[in-house]
Amino acid sequence: MKARPPRSLASLVLAWAFVAPAGAQEGIWGDPLPKAPFDVEPFRPIVPPRWVRETTGVGYTLSGMDSKGRAEAAAHGVTISELGFVDPFYAYYDSKLLKRRSPHVPPDRLEKDLAEYKMLGVRVLAVYPPCLQGEVYEAHPEWRRIDRNTTEIPSVDLKQNPYGGMLCLQGPYGDFFIEVLAEILTLFPDVDAFSFDGLHDGGVCYCKECRDAYRRDAGAEIPDANLDDPAFRRYRHWADRRMESLIRRMQTRLKGIKPDAALVTWTTNAGRWGHFLSVPRNMPSRMNLLLDAPDQEFWLDETNRGATIAPALANAYIWATTNHRVAFSEPYLMSHGNPYGKDSFPPHEISRRMMLALTYGAAPSLAVSQPGPLQQDAYACLDEVRRRRPWLVDKSPEPWAAIVLSDDSRNFYGRSPGLVEERSMAAVLGAFRALAETHRPFAILNDWNLNPADLAKYKVLILPNVACLDDAQAAAVDGFVRSGGGLVASLDASLFDEYGDPRERLALADVLGVEHRGVLDAKGGEPTALDVNFAKAVGPEYWERRKGVFDFRPAPGSFLDAPVLVRLLADRPVTFKGPAVRVEVTDPAAQVAGLIRPKDAPDAPETPAVVARAHGRGRVVYLAAGFDAAYYLYAYPYQRLLLQAAVDHVAPAPPPVAVEAPMCVHATVMRQSHGGSDRLIVHLFNDLNTTAHHAKPDDDVPLREEVVPIRDVRVAFAPGYRLARVRQEPEGLDLPLDGSAVLVPRVDVHTMVVAELEPAAP
Repeated sequence: MKARPPRSLASLVLAWAFVAPAGAQEGIWGDPLPKAPFDVEPFRPIVPPRWVRETTGVGYTLSGMDSKGRAEAAAHGVTISELGFVDPFYAYYDSKLLKRRSPHVPPDRLEKDLAEYKMLGVRVLAVYPPCLQGEVYEAHPEWRRIDRNTTEIPSVDLKQNPYGGMLCLQGPYGDFFIEVLAEILTLFPDVDAFSFDGLHDGGVCYCKECRDAYRRDAGAEIPDANLDDPAFRRYRHWADRRMESLIRRMQTRLKGIKPDAALVTWTTNAGRWGHFLSVPRNMPSRMNLLLDAPDQEFWLDETNRGATIAPALANAYIWATTNHRVAFSEPYLMSHGNPYGKDSFPPHEISRRMMLALTYGAAPSLAVSQPGPLQQDAYACLDEVRRRRPWLVDKSPEPWAAIVLSDDSRNFYGRSPGLVEERSMAAVLGAFRALAETHRPFAILNDWNLNPADLAKYKVLILPNVACLDDAQAAAVDGFVRSGGGLVASLDASLFDEYGDPRERLALADVLGVEHRGVLDAKGGEPTALDVNFAKAVGPEYWERRKGVFDFRPAPGSFLDAPVLVRLLADRPVTFKGPAVRVEVTDPAAQVAGLIRPKDAPDAPETPAVVARAHGRGRVVYLAAGFDAAYYLYAYPYQRLLLQAAVDHVAPAPPPVAVEAPMCVHATVMRQSHGGSDRLIVHLFNDLNTTAHHAKPDDDVPLREEVVPIRDVRVAFAPGYRLARVRQEPEGLDLPLDGSAVLVPRVDVHTMVVAELEPAAP
């Protein structure tokens, strides 16, 4: 079948040829990030408009509400909501690019809705689901995504499935799509932002445009979709850059029409844990920096690890992917995800989910229209977010510790959709859990943050099995420690490069003071050496050998020989079940702080499990036994204390804030510079579940119906802060200072300790 030309070739030519006048749009781009594979120009994040940075009231579903409902939503703090302009079947206006106009939308409907939103002070979030559009699918078969390694163009029965199938955003359709957005913004200048459901590439595409472009850029053919194949891992980096290029062109085009137009749209991240486990990735994490504000679906059902630490991580991570600027997170109000439904959903749970999101930096969004008794409770929760708004904008983490969640490691080291959690993410989740439960302040960092400037802000860096590092990132970590920073790293940290190709030795071997000698056999035999072909490929058997049960003991006189650990260990070996590697300690001055041997194998030699050393002016703890992964997968309390001790041991300075509270209390520390004032904000979130997780663990969902207040939480500030006034907000209570500490009398679901800071002494 001969390909038909685009509907509006002239408009596409304009899109391809569009170049902003020199300096005209310089202000929309931030400082460049470190180079990534296949970058052809410096990657510069978008600078969100001021109105986006000040938005906290994202309320979906107003488009389906009547005027009274919309007015009520606006009265409860909704400041932006969606309005459909294109669906998978039709355009809702007279478009010159999409000829099929919806028969279901009256001709004046959009104008009336726009006027009503404007009257209510609600900004317009224009919706276009980009990957499905039936008219385009039918007219341009050459624009269809091909998800298998074939040249055969897919086809569907358009009478049975009039929406067609998935389109490839990385070719001409991507530019056509941009031009439809430009048309909407030109015809309807009251549109403030755009949202898309499914702005991704699906993991792989073999259409002619993608094949030709990859052949041109990489000099190779797109291989079969197999992350164990180094060639496919290289293709994925290339496809990531293509998606980023699409968003960059989109931002340039739209902001050229309306400078404060924004992309406030759905993203693929940990809020939908099932999506997060899907590899190859649908979109690179770095692409979030090209969105003015990403929004994640925040599910807490049984398939998305709702009753674990994962929901907290999801919100910390989505904020981190924006370099801690602005991100949104929409908690889905469902009792279970299989089947999906709101049956018997307790209203109190709405508050729990929204307050958890803002505790970790994401502004909670919400589907405002709710059935029956949930409606007023949803409004009440929106009111609570609005009460907190003065302390939710212009914020950033108060830096002390940083946990790296590496998108490259998750994809190119995790590799298998069913096993990425165990192989890669378990270590991140375990480290996150340990620091959350011990109330150590921390932030999440990304691959691109492993550079000297970003690392210099922090005192402690944690690499929980961050296997994939490029040479520049490894050098930045080395420099960070040499300059006095603390490092905690585990397992295969730096054993692979940015493509997921194994190195002959750890890139951080000289920092950690060890050489990686293979997988430790827990059956009591000789350690399993790395295969001679290890440098060429790592197959599934590598991870299969990493499962085992060991006896662990701390070394007398080491930093682990502490009373709090001794009380739990009772001077005898304890069980460690998890991944472990064999290492050779190369630094004579290093301290082997803990050892393991296979369980029930008293004659087997002990091997180093924890190694501590100095490096330059900094300190390092290396965990050859993956206590971080174990604390998520097969936890014992001693592992939390061990991880806490490791972080405290390497830290060159104490935390900026010390919180004394039960482990169910999440405490995060943020700095806010707003309106000429400078303050510290300590969020306190009560995660106590009075049903005590009595359900079958694999199917448990947090459906909390009541709160047990946490009383007398002590918050102590480090001596360097000049405290002017400390209040509990939004309650508006003055908290008297006892030296540099305050006592919070009561935490129901969420509260904040707001410390106004005096300017530093000259």
